[in-house]
Amino acid sequence: MPLPRGLYLLPLALVGLGLAAEDAPEKAPKPRRCEAFGASIQANLPLRDLQDDLDHRTGLGLGLQWTHDHGDFHASRTRFEWNVFPESHPVGPLGTTTYAKNLVLSFDHLWRLSDGPTGVYLVGGLGGVRWTLDQKTPTASSDLQTTKLAVTAGVGLQVARHLSLEGRYVFSGIQKTFDANTVQMSLGWRF
Repeated sequence: MPLPRGLYLLPLALVGLGLAAEDAPEKAPKPRRCEAFGASIQANLPLRDLQDDLDHRTGLGLGLQWTHDHGDFHASRTRFEWNVFPESHPVGPLGTTTYAKNLVLSFDHLWRLSDGPTGVYLVGGLGGVRWTLDQKTPTASSDLQTTKLAVTAGVGLQVARHLSLEGRYVFSGIQKTFDANTVQMSLGWRF
């Protein structure tokens, strides 16, 4: 029985493909991307109007973080925080006491300034903050809840693979004429 036309070229084609595969340049390995979950605790120093109303009281907060390392000195992070400021002493002519808390959801970008698992990095972020502000005088009280834009800028130090220190300035407001900027000092752990 005769072979179908051109079938005798099949062994030659297979040998040619094998040789071409050996000569092909190797593909560069894809950069390793790393994802990490973490937690943080922070101290919050109120500034501007919030500082005056809280009588310079420092707040405390807890946070959760999800960091995605992109390689090439870049990483992105989603940060969710709950911050509480203790009730102030009576301030002003009416003796107003103020209690504040907030929830922050921020999408940050991290720029590492050195290679390796430790070193300094810069932080820039954009997100939202949900403020709750309770104010009381001897004769009246008011409760305010509002959601505002939060812009974050800061610097951090990756002390060890799982431990970081970070200082952030968070620009935010509660009303058009009420600034609620804060400075945050954060200690974070990556799992």
